[in-house]
Amino acid sequence: MTKRNHGKVMMRLMGALLAAVLMTGPAFAEGNNELFTQFDGIRWEFCSGAGGWATELEILPDGTFSGDYHDSEMGETAEEYPDGSLYLCTFSGKLSLVEQVDEKTWKIRVDELKQEQTIGEESIEDGVRYVYTEPYGITQGEEYMLYKPGTSLELFTDGMKFWAHTFDVADTVPTELQNWFFYDEQNDCGFVGFQMGSNLSYGNPWENVTADRLQEETGLAFTLPEGAEKVAYRWYGAEMLAEIQFSWKGAEYCFRTQPMQLKSGELMDISGMYFDWKNEEQTRVHLCSGSVAKAESGTGDKVERCLWYDETAEIMYSLSVVGADLNGLDLAALAEQICAPTVG
Repeated sequence: MTKRNHGKVMMRLMGALLAAVLMTGPAFAEGNNELFTQFDGIRWEFCSGAGGWATELEILPDGTFSGDYHDSEMGETAEEYPDGSLYLCTFSGKLSLVEQVDEKTWKIRVDELKQEQTIGEESIEDGVRYVYTEPYGITQGEEYMLYKPGTSLELFTDGMKFWAHTFDVADTVPTELQNWFFYDEQNDCGFVGFQMGSNLSYGNPWENVTADRLQEETGLAFTLPEGAEKVAYRWYGAEMLAEIQFSWKGAEYCFRTQPMQLKSGELMDISGMYFDWKNEEQTRVHLCSGSVAKAESGTGDKVERCLWYDETAEIMYSLSVVGADLNGLDLAALAEQICAPTVG
């Protein structure tokens, strides 16, 4: 082959490669658009249900997103801010499609992430301290697995099921994913996509309330263990579901109560904790029939759950805990301490 012909061949090859790149670029962008356009009207939320915090975001058809993070720490007070502290931030960024794994699974990446406020900046307003921090659950450069509704939950780890079913208070745990869900295995965090109604502005149905308000709504008296910290009282009005979250002796606790009619000896799991429960044992709390079960989280923490039902008052209760070491803990005894019988 002459040098001239060799040059022509190389020119043609370069031209073919350039054409391929130009053709691939728009196709990939189109794939991006096709994926993210499905998220119109969906609000994404990362929240454990055990703690007054949540990260929420909305994704636009071009993959750009905006969101906010908030963490209510009503127990962090001082003379200048007697009503507690609120950690928060507002952020925005852009997602891209890395690849489609199968018909119901994609891999996406956070290409850009920026926040509006300066980390560490503080202000005090109306008795509340506002502390600006970084977003929780989303990191620039991280890759997430995106799952479509209808995906089988058989291959999901306990950690994935936990984050995917944060606010599921249904009677039975589904076998298939009910909502869109994207998950970061490395950091064990995931966002659930809730379809928003025209009159709904946030995916989080919980309302942060005072202890007095929660007692008024439930007719119950609560006594937390001495030394309890980071206490948050929450109310889910649509389901008449009350919740108290707190930290104690290095573990995170979540107490719940909800009125319902059950048959004698029947228990309903209202804990919001979706694990493969082991070593379930029968117990009694204030003479009410109940059970205690154990599990292990996807990160290796120990998990325990106590359920009990007051047949006379027709009220279901749960107390769950997550911690690195739960040896010596009598969860049923702690449950008796937290919630006294109904008050008139």
